[in-house]
Amino acid sequence: MIRESDKYLLIHISMKMTKILILSLFIAVLTACKTEGVSLNKMEEIPETKYYTTDIIPAQQADIYGVWKLKSTSGGISGRGYTKDFDYLILKKNGIFGIQRNDSLVAFGKLTLLPNIATIYINAVYCKFDFDKSSTIELYGDSEKYIYLANADSLDLISMCCDRYNTHFVRKK
Repeated sequence: MIRESDKYLLIHISMKMTKILILSLFIAVLTACKTEGVSLNKMEEIPETKYYTTDIIPAQQADIYGVWKLKSTSGGISGRGYTKDFDYLILKKNGIFGIQRNDSLVAFGKLTLLPNIATIYINAVYCKFDFDKSSTIELYGDSEKYIYLANADSLDLISMCCDRYNTHFVRKK
């Protein structure tokens, strides 16, 4: 038969083990949230050669690189676009992109070049935004776009066709 004092000792040990288990689970979840050692708050920590060892963007389109502030959207069934769901698009050499909202990097990944199938966007880069981290932004669900530099300070992500969205940016000064 178990003595009363032993019951309290077993309960105390059981509570301690439960706390340790919960703490271990919490630490495991936090550790799993890291993405290959890249802080989601710092775009500059993504290594230049993470996806490609050389630049994939043709030299004549290299002016697309930089930080672009989301200005407006258009397209869709209504033609009015969608509600802006991020603040900045960051394009870096070697096909690296980042999406920033409220000073936090909410998504990043690589650009994958696609064959240019339209003759109307001759000076554009047709690519797919391949996300390393899924995101709730519109671009995640409609990731094949023409990156078109309208002028030195104006960039557009243009969809090929039919009720899809376009996104318009100005260069961050």
